[in-house]
Amino acid sequence: MLKKILSLTMGLLLVFMLGACNSKAEPENKQNGSTAKADSGLSLEQVFKKSTEASKNLKSYRTKMEVIQNINSGQNNVETDTGIIMDVVQNPMSFYQKLMMKAPESDKMIQTKSYFTKDGMFTYDPNSKKWMKFPSEMADQLAQASNQQTDPMAEIKQLKKFVKDFKFKQNDKNYILLLNASGEKFTHFIQEKVQKTLPAGMASSAELLKDMKINKVDYEIHIDKKTFYPTMLNLNMEMSLNAQGQPVKIEQEIMSKYEKYNQIKEIVVPEKVKKKAVEVNS
Repeated sequence: MLKKILSLTMGLLLVFMLGACNSKAEPENKQNGSTAKADSGLSLEQVFKKSTEASKNLKSYRTKMEVIQNINSGQNNVETDTGIIMDVVQNPMSFYQKLMMKAPESDKMIQTKSYFTKDGMFTYDPNSKKWMKFPSEMADQLAQASNQQTDPMAEIKQLKKFVKDFKFKQNDKNYILLLNASGEKFTHFIQEKVQKTLPAGMASSAELLKDMKINKVDYEIHIDKKTFYPTMLNLNMEMSLNAQGQPVKIEQEIMSKYEKYNQIKEIVVPEKVKKKAVEVNS
């Protein structure tokens, strides 16, 4: 069951990783009955519009992310600290990812790399010290999920329901969007996103979502004043769920930065990786 819960939380992480870049375009927020404006004179609605326009020219980016996670099931308490560097090219969808995770209850650092391109999905297994190539149907499922999460207009439509929950601030370089959300409406939002995003192999984990409750969600999103692209996304989340009658509490902190917009031209799988990769049966 712990393995199922870990799979679910990694699925949630995938949701926020792939959706993070689209979080730049939030709808208008009103404070004290009037439209909130930054010193520049732009309202959140105008920032939202400009970010939407900028997203049309978004071709690639790099994200650097740290994820600190604690899963407490009463009998077991698992803590993980994961670092992720990810280069993404949007059309056609492809990425390179380097993941470094501190193993639970150990100082050992686990490192793995993944490529996803038209050539397929390749992942390095640190245990066997071999590259693996996953079947095309699994790669296609990931591509479909990725496309769903990187569609800016789809993300915007989903977030409009939280228009009153956002606060709008700024510093010298960035517009700052803040969201403190909890309760049933946000639980349903995440459930819908996860159910659409989880790969078929994790479908059984979706059963855990039925009793999932979001206790706390704090977003902090920074949008560059010149480019209107996001530069930072921080997320603190606490949720609880019921796994076979056993209560489980999950705490997750995600700190991410975005850079190299439209500077990454192509993701290429090295020839040596293709030649050495072992085919994985579906």
